Amino acid sequence: MGQTSRLGFTLAEVLITLGIIGVVAALTMPSLIAQHKNQETVARLQKAISVLNNGMGQMMALEGVDRIEDLELNTCDPTVIGNKECTGEYLKKYFQVVKDNIGVSTGTSGKEFYPYDELKTLKGTKNALFGAFMVESYYGFVTGDGILYYPFFFVSVGHALVDVNGKKGPNQVGRDIFVLQRSGGTYVPKGGETWDDSSSNDYCNPQSGLGYGCAARIVQDGWKIKY
Repeated sequence: MGQTSRLGFTLAEVLITLGIIGVVAALTMPSLIAQHKNQETVARLQKAISVLNNGMGQMMALEGVDRIEDLELNTCDPTVIGNKECTGEYLKKYFQVVKDNIGVSTGTSGKEFYPYDELKTLKGTKNALFGAFMVESYYGFVTGDGILYYPFFFVSVGHALVDVNGKKGPNQVGRDIFVLQRSGGTYVPKGGETWDDSSSNDYCNPQSGLGYGCAARIVQDGWKIKY
């Protein structure tokens, strides 16, 4: 009696194969999701820097100056706490502002604009004071893509600040909040020479750093998040 040839697979073989595929997917999916999220964060950081520099570049070209410090905008004293209104009226001419923090203060209105009391440093400690500066001390605005900008900020932190996904989490320095500094007529990531200095606030280390220099680390790592 001849042996019957078998076409296809048994149910048991199919179930075993599906089980193996499921295990492989469970092991690889978290890594792929994290990689995609990091790529999106980097792309939005690049866009934020470009938008900020384009706006400032327009101002400087129209006013015939080469440095941000020489702009007429500085008569508003934008780095002084509480001068949001003057700064905002000036910046709205050059940026597509859909929402800003004029008239916003800490409390309910502040949390609606940005969850300032949930802000964290890279190492995970909460920093509500930092967040309060974002809400009521310096002018901040959101563009149509959801990126939050602070072209002028508390100088001990940095010259400017961006949150690449606005009020969405994690609202953490080095993850979606990045610090910039002025270099003549442009904004560049802060901490190019200090992000790896453990004694500096720029230290970009998730275990013990505040993370103010993480944007610079991303640039030096070839525009990739490797921490």
